[in-house]
Amino acid sequence: MILGIVSALTTFGLTAGGCGTAAVGIDACRDIETARCEAAKYCGRIDDVAACQRFYRDHCLHGLAKGVESPADDEVAACVQTIERAGQCAKDKGRLAQLDECDSEVTSSSPASGACVIVLYPEWSAECAFLGPRGDLPPFPGSGGQGGSP
Repeated sequence: MILGIVSALTTFGLTAGGCGTAAVGIDACRDIETARCEAAKYCGRIDDVAACQRFYRDHCLHGLAKGVESPADDEVAACVQTIERAGQCAKDKGRLAQLDECDSEVTSSSPASGACVIVLYPEWSAECAFLGPRGDLPPFPGSGGQGGSP
């Protein structure tokens, strides 16, 4: 009888090793995405901040991207602060605000130039670089290099 139960549990993947997650940085993900949802409203990307935050509360159960180590609390706090500053800059100066226009320094270094770029792609800031490799930034309105002859 017991052998039959163990066999059945193994068949359905309900053994102790069959459930669980290897998710890393769930709380860090939630903190960062909560800040991004709030800041993104000033970049014209989010209308319903609460819905965005609910989505990421659950989505972050997967943790940070594969291969990303769990960051220290002070690293997460610095990243969140950078995103919040970028959002505040976009709120104060408009969604096309450049980092050098912001009232307070947004990031210690970044090849990105716009406040909303940091909100949408925080890994481009020095403070959020732990989020993983930087992808290609798409051209943004007013960023130059978008015109040309056909």
